[in-house]
Amino acid sequence: MSLLQEIQNLSIDGTSDLETLLRKCRILAARLKNEEFTNWVRCELDGYNGTVDLPNYRKLHTSCFGHFSGPGGRQLQNAPIAEVCIPAGLRKLLTHVNFEQGISSIKEQIRANEEHGYLRFSWPADTSPLFGNSIYDGMYLMQAWQLVNVSFLVAILSTVRNRILDFVLEIESANPEAGEAPMNSIPVPKDRVTQIFHQNIFGNVGNIASGHDIHQNATVSVNEGDLKSLTSYLEAQGIKSDDLQGLKTALNADGKLPQSGLGKSVSRWLGKMVQKSAEGTWEIGVGTAAGILTEALKAFYGL
Repeated sequence: MSLLQEIQNLSIDGTSDLETLLRKCRILAARLKNEEFTNWVRCELDGYNGTVDLPNYRKLHTSCFGHFSGPGGRQLQNAPIAEVCIPAGLRKLLTHVNFEQGISSIKEQIRANEEHGYLRFSWPADTSPLFGNSIYDGMYLMQAWQLVNVSFLVAILSTVRNRILDFVLEIESANPEAGEAPMNSIPVPKDRVTQIFHQNIFGNVGNIASGHDIHQNATVSVNEGDLKSLTSYLEAQGIKSDDLQGLKTALNADGKLPQSGLGKSVSRWLGKMVQKSAEGTWEIGVGTAAGILTEALKAFYGL
């Protein structure tokens, strides 16, 4: 069996060892004499060191949550933090996660977290005091974190397999014997290999996973500044008419979106709805509630 066929078979078999597949790709890269493919394979095996561009499939825009404390011992646990409440200069730091680890480390993270389904990445400790009570009126941020669904890590492994398969099929089309080429030969012209590499390894693809599946995949049919579309969307998500009326009152009371965070009235309403979700009054999970509310308000405010 040729090297190209071996790589194809391992790519198709989702139970095969991905590290073995990548090591075979290193042999192929050496025979193709393509430095970019060589570096990509090495980084997937050993991890990205910051000097090589991280592929988009290893970058994630997350949802954020926090614990809040208020007067009289009031507590708000696992409450969503709307991205609009985070200063623009800190958003990328606090709402994005890059996975630079090698494949073996990612596999270990999946095994360690598959039971509860999420990885938790805490915000730097010195960021919480910067927010005070600007997220929820009268409630001070004590601790915050990002949540990443384990499915995102699984998708990284799947994406690596898929891209190897696409790459090798294109190489086979150019020269079926490329995997057995003598060391001093050039089985596929270098510029052609480079073209195939960029098309199939670093090519543009859709968002393979959204980490926190609530935050990014839901279609939010809310138009900017359109209160009717906002309330219609939230009503379809199970929010009752009295709560929708409360939102209308809050929006009117706040007027335009403040420069930092949500308005006080909307913040109070958001906290109330999260609390209802936590108590089971609104029959939807806290995480899903967070995604529905924050994405809808962002769309309404045009963010």
